[in-house]
Amino acid sequence: MLNPFLNLVALEGREGPGPGETLYRQHLRAIMRRYLVFVSFLIVLLSFNTSTAQTALKVGTLVPFAGRSGDAGRECVRGMLDAARSLNQRGGVYGRKLEILLVDDTFQPAEMLAAFRKLNEADNIPLLHVYSGATAQTLLPYIQFSRIPTVVGSLPSPLANPSRNPYLFSIIPTPLDLAKIGITFISEKSGITSRKPKLAFIGSSDYLDQHFLEEAKIYAKSMGLDVEPDLAFTDLSLSKEPDSSDRMLRQVSSLLTAVSKANPDFVYLSLNSREASTFVQEAKKMGLKTRWICNWNTFDEALTPYEGVLGVQPISFFGEGIPGMIEVKEAHQKWHPNDAHTLYYVEGWATVLVMAEALGRSLPEKQFSREKVKTSMESFRNYVLGGLVPPLTITPEDHRPSVESRILVIRNGKISVQSSFISIPRERKPLR
Repeated sequence: MLNPFLNLVALEGREGPGPGETLYRQHLRAIMRRYLVFVSFLIVLLSFNTSTAQTALKVGTLVPFAGRSGDAGRECVRGMLDAARSLNQRGGVYGRKLEILLVDDTFQPAEMLAAFRKLNEADNIPLLHVYSGATAQTLLPYIQFSRIPTVVGSLPSPLANPSRNPYLFSIIPTPLDLAKIGITFISEKSGITSRKPKLAFIGSSDYLDQHFLEEAKIYAKSMGLDVEPDLAFTDLSLSKEPDSSDRMLRQVSSLLTAVSKANPDFVYLSLNSREASTFVQEAKKMGLKTRWICNWNTFDEALTPYEGVLGVQPISFFGEGIPGMIEVKEAHQKWHPNDAHTLYYVEGWATVLVMAEALGRSLPEKQFSREKVKTSMESFRNYVLGGLVPPLTITPEDHRPSVESRILVIRNGKISVQSSFISIPRERKPLR
């Protein structure tokens, strides 16, 4: 069979057409034009797809590597990076790579503002993650002005009002709602029938561990509990003074003496797990019989030596037999099988999945923007992550993703499930 392109070249080399050659040449030229148009279309299409695939979706994250939240922060980052890696190996977000721009949150306002400005102005991120509620508060005016949808590790209930703070989100219930869930559990499952169960609160002096206490105490009383005066703990673990460790133990002993005098049935702890471990260990030495129930950022694998400690924990513990953990464990076995992880690793993984879903919901629309990402965050309705966190429902009127959590417990040196999900009603009145 003759090659028409060679024939065309040969014909073009002649000085003039012979008999019957003009129509043949015109026919071949028509074929060539269609062929070249088709090839050009393919080149443009492939170039567009390649360009789109190579344009990464950049999200910023401010996470502490040291300080009171350092242990949890480092694990959260590992989970976020592994989740992004796994997601990108499966095609990314509609073919676009998800890139995590990591910043160490030093809790220094000037440094965090400089980091925020870079992420906002130079990197032009469509979505931000801030692990610390305190840092989110510091950056709040700039987040609002720049209109950057921001996922906060733990969103204080006063900041969860979208009419005032339309760009703040979270993937777990607020500290107040978690405290209410814990109080509901005590009210229903304490086993005390002859009198009202007695409850006390111990928290750090940080805003995140204090802001919900008044409302939590009112709720506890409405649920039939007697409430003891709350006690504040000032962290001294980072002090450079030589006697800071002894001072911290003296402070713990002083607070436990107050607990012993009040003799509550339950103490609700809002500390980090290292601080909680010190409290529980010293309480054991003193022979206290009170039961400890911990907030989400208190209860983790560090407490496994202490039998019977309870935790209001919406995040699944690492390795739990739930559908959402399959991919997490596969990545763990593939990349670092000898490492140990905590539930904050799972938190980081779940955070990336939620952020990627919000970005993906924004991409099919034209004019991809921060405002579309915000609208996408507000479109979650009973969104399930395989049990890693409770199903998410976020609306323009309420940015709290959930009002339910499980109660976990330390049993035989391991984290176990004490109760299935406990839900509280969403308030009919507007959030503050």
